[in-house]
Amino acid sequence: MPKKSDHYYLTTPIYYVNAAPHIGHAYTSIAADVMARFQRLLGKQVNFLTGTDEHGQKIQRAAEAAGKNSQEFVDEISVTFRKLGDVLNLSTTDFIRTTEERHTRGAAKFWEAAAGRGDIYKKKYEGLYCVSCEQFYVEKDLPEGLCPIHKKAPELFQEENYFFRLSAYTEKIAEYFDAHHDFVFPHNRWKEMRQILVEGLEDVSISRSREKLSWGIPVPGDPMQVMYVWFDALTNYVTAVGYGTNEKFFDDWWPADVHLMAKEINRFHSLLWPAMLMSAGVSLPGKIVVHGWLTVDGEKMSKSLGNMVDPFEIVSRYGTDTFRFFLFREMSFGSDGDFSIAKLEQRYTSDLQHDLGNLLMRSIAMAIKFCDGKIPQQTVGDNTEVWARYHAHMEKWEFQQALEGVWEYVRALNQLIDREKPWTLYKEGKFEEVNATLYILLEGLRQTAIAISPFMPDASVSMLTALGFEYFDPKFDSLTEWGLLKSGGVLAEPHPLFPPLI
Repeated sequence: MPKKSDHYYLTTPIYYVNAAPHIGHAYTSIAADVMARFQRLLGKQVNFLTGTDEHGQKIQRAAEAAGKNSQEFVDEISVTFRKLGDVLNLSTTDFIRTTEERHTRGAAKFWEAAAGRGDIYKKKYEGLYCVSCEQFYVEKDLPEGLCPIHKKAPELFQEENYFFRLSAYTEKIAEYFDAHHDFVFPHNRWKEMRQILVEGLEDVSISRSREKLSWGIPVPGDPMQVMYVWFDALTNYVTAVGYGTNEKFFDDWWPADVHLMAKEINRFHSLLWPAMLMSAGVSLPGKIVVHGWLTVDGEKMSKSLGNMVDPFEIVSRYGTDTFRFFLFREMSFGSDGDFSIAKLEQRYTSDLQHDLGNLLMRSIAMAIKFCDGKIPQQTVGDNTEVWARYHAHMEKWEFQQALEGVWEYVRALNQLIDREKPWTLYKEGKFEEVNATLYILLEGLRQTAIAISPFMPDASVSMLTALGFEYFDPKFDSLTEWGLLKSGGVLAEPHPLFPPLI
């Protein structure tokens, strides 16, 4: 049966648990959450998956260095990623761990499917391997002999492993890319992957000898080998929706609509994963969405530089909504971006406190003073064009442009107050004009609250509560429809939505 049309399946990468989460993990997760919440606005049922990748050489070594067994180590770190999800107010529906039975069973079945196609074989191998990114390299791809990402010299590995015939899928994947120019977003990432296909794909090692790596899923039929981390990890996207354990659930949700990740793992998702799926006879995902890296005050994040940003600390100091808003108001999604406390505080003061928070306070205060604290008589209005542009930007992951459109509207409402001066109109006895202006402001704030809900869910609810609007599971239709604030509704006493920073 085909996947249900009202189902939207969205994934983050599963995060590697060799260390605690940082701002890069937060950025990916919040971006996925923004889209998940937007799709719910459109009326979709959303399966939003995240989780932790818990096997591999790097984790085994980190556990040994910490003086713990591998399972104990991954249990502790995985919990911190769950806590991060709570702190970031993520609306995830599933959290998968690669040590779970549903995953190990599904991954084994996936291996057997690829092996049954004749795409897995065993051979002796020698290669340069970067433990930090769990990848083999050839010398031409090692500037000055160092891993291009981690700037470390790879280790020489010599052993007998299983290999996946990735080379056999070069032409098929190239054909798919040429037929689906939107398969990888943004397009510059598509072009990078397409160029690699021109050069040709090479077979990849997908297992490790248990003598060198004991921490992993046993290879079906060969307990002396364990699955290599990528062939294990990538299958989480299908095992989480029932591959190998729940066929009906799998049919309802697969293929995924979007796999979201940072650019350093684009190649695995855009080239290796499609080949694996083709081999196992499973449909390909709809889209691979790739974002850039974050720097901090113009510098690459590094433990040695001491500029690693702890998302728990940022949220504790500035609040979840502020953090979520800043990441996509300040930075163009898909490109590299720079995180700065100074810029965050500037956005908080100008955009949140002054533009939006002040607008809400002024509008409700005037309605309390001039309309006895009630919603005034409805006024005809139409913001269809404003929200159509917002919708178009959101669908294309253009979060910064979507928020800029919202803020153009917020600034227009503030300008309406300055232009009409309701307090002067009231003194002049022009009560109809006062009511008309205030209704435009309050209804505009209701629409704004819904538009910002994917980015700032708590602020959205606070605004709707202040406006006396009781519909707290809004859909996109309620954003575009004018006049849902009913005359006579009681407004709440205003409180600062974004109080001054201490």
